[in-house]
Amino acid sequence: MTMDRALRLTSGAVLLLVFLIAILPSDIQWFWKLFIVFMAINQIQSAFTGWCPVVSFYRRLGIRECQC
Repeated sequence: MTMDRALRLTSGAVLLLVFLIAILPSDIQWFWKLFIVFMAINQIQSAFTGWCPVVSFYRRLGIRECQC
């Protein structure tokens, strides 16, 4: 698996998980909605700066940058 695919998989899985938790009736819904906003802001800043915290983690795990 390449870095690009791993990032997409992580982003999609976390967003889906947070969405499913946020629609459940509970007293902590505001936290999960705020978490979705945080993820969106992080993805926007990553598009402009090229830096994402998950990339550093995946590099330590040995995930390749490309299929070169």
